[in-house]
Amino acid sequence: MDMDSHTRFVVTAWRNSQELLQLRQDLYSSDTTSREKAVNKVFAWRLRKPDGLPLLLESTADILDVILQDGRGGLQHNALRLLYATALSRFVTGLADTQIDLTRDRPSWFPPGKSLQLPLTLLEIRHRIVHRHLPSLAELKRAATESLEWLWEWYWSQLDYAFKVGGPPEDELGVESREAVKERLQTILKTYVKERKNEIKTRKKQSRAVETALSTYNLRFSASNTTTPLAQIQRVLLQLLVEEKMILPTDKKLGSTMSGAFLIWTPLLLAFSSNSSSETPVLPVNTLFDHLIEHMNSHSATQAMVNPEMDPVKEGMHDWIVHLLTSKDVASARGLAAHQTVEELLSRLFSSPTFWNLKVAEKLLEGRDVSNKELWGSVLDAARGEGSVTEDMEVDVESFEKALPVREGGGRASEVQEKTSGPTKVMGMWKPKPIGWLPEGWSDDE
Repeated sequence: MDMDSHTRFVVTAWRNSQELLQLRQDLYSSDTTSREKAVNKVFAWRLRKPDGLPLLLESTADILDVILQDGRGGLQHNALRLLYATALSRFVTGLADTQIDLTRDRPSWFPPGKSLQLPLTLLEIRHRIVHRHLPSLAELKRAATESLEWLWEWYWSQLDYAFKVGGPPEDELGVESREAVKERLQTILKTYVKERKNEIKTRKKQSRAVETALSTYNLRFSASNTTTPLAQIQRVLLQLLVEEKMILPTDKKLGSTMSGAFLIWTPLLLAFSSNSSSETPVLPVNTLFDHLIEHMNSHSATQAMVNPEMDPVKEGMHDWIVHLLTSKDVASARGLAAHQTVEELLSRLFSSPTFWNLKVAEKLLEGRDVSNKELWGSVLDAARGEGSVTEDMEVDVESFEKALPVREGGGRASEVQEKTSGPTKVMGMWKPKPIGWLPEGWSDDE
């Protein structure tokens, strides 16, 4: 029997499947040291076998390396943008080049009924990186986070199928798909809302809904029941609460009250931010702040035709941020570093002085005892004054034009001068000219 004709050996950088699964756990760990070691291991593999690593494995390490460098704080703003842009464009472009082959030669362990498709947001980010202006650093960071989530969903969580560990990953190792995690969290949140509304109607003093929701979460997402990284669970939880607007009233309108939403959701958010049964909170307050601010200032296709100042969803996010930072009920979750959190948030708000960011800053300065309050107030006035500078200049120009002497024929002196000098804009179609055409009177220099 000819063994060469039947045996196919595949040389990999990792010793066995367990080493690769351990690498997966380290890459998506919440511990920075573990993530750094995992990234360095991938880079060492790349040196040993330059053309032998899967693209999605390399892309995970590249994107995570940029995030780790960003966390160290040693790079300038523009350098970070370029690093994020390079890692993202390499990932998206490389996957797009191999997507046809993956579709044609579908792996046997690939989930049935699913097609390998990148989110449109990542395709748009890649297009802007290559063909248009470089996206902002905040947009690139969101794209990096979304890329890591996609890589977990479509590559890392599928390794259990590929290695045939003996059954579906959610039964054997607790590794769940994003949809499975979302379904579990959605059930917990919907059950909580139903019980919490009943408590409010019956005016019960003790709330059992929070205890039930938190205990159910700890039971279903404990370390013994799932190996899904906490960062992935947090991202799905934020998607349900913020992006899918579960924390907003269903009939939210501009100017409508948010007291009902605060009454329902504040106890659960407080419990998630101070989960006593685990070392790491389910949803830290700072993480929730960041996501609320990003969503409040985000731009989507559905919101393109709506004036941001008249958007009830953005107003709702604004109200939640102010409530979490000023309400006495949330004081325990803010902790001892409340003043530091507020000052960092004000710096972030003024660095991007949008309408709603300035509204948040105004409410914070009114409702909190902030250090250097007068200085922050001056910054707020200056940020608001930027919009009125243009209006003042237009008024001055109009008054100056009215004072100009009038020439014969009804025109002013400046208008006559504009007709005789300088470029002018003429409405109408551009008339094409043949290549090599020269205007009349043109001659070569002698």
